[in-house]
Amino acid sequence: MKNKIIALSFLFASVLTVNAQQERVSKQLYSSAYKIAVDTKEDVNVRKVASFKVDAITYLNTRTLSAIADTTKQLSSKEIAHLNAQLDSMAYYMHEYINLFTKEYARTDKQRSKDRIIKIFRDASINHPLYNDPDKSLVLAYFNSEDYLTQFSLDTNWIAALAEVKKKLAE
Repeated sequence: MKNKIIALSFLFASVLTVNAQQERVSKQLYSSAYKIAVDTKEDVNVRKVASFKVDAITYLNTRTLSAIADTTKQLSSKEIAHLNAQLDSMAYYMHEYINLFTKEYARTDKQRSKDRIIKIFRDASINHPLYNDPDKSLVLAYFNSEDYLTQFSLDTNWIAALAEVKKKLAE
């Protein structure tokens, strides 16, 4: 009987762990991108895109944790849940944004079109800040780096940026 209770306890704990992992989109996207970023067998440009995703999710996570840990505010559990939901939404839309960018960029073979795609996506990322972070050296680390194809701001409202990009691509 004791062994059955222990086995059921482990089963219950593993189910809770799986459910918690399934609920956190940001953690799943982070793990997936991290695996690609550190895979030395992967193409270097694919790894760089994955590195951007890792850094963007880390940035979002850090900002979320800072808001939750802010001792000057007493956040309710509903407000904390909202911040976590925002983190997951932003991570998801950032992932979609990057995927759309790479798809559109790879779809064209003319340099003029590639430059247009980069400009549309760069501008959208910088035009829609999420936090208005004053640390420009951090949030513009990729934006100002010609070594990376993903020259986007880390401080981006990815939902608004994706909507702008889709609108401009349709024009």
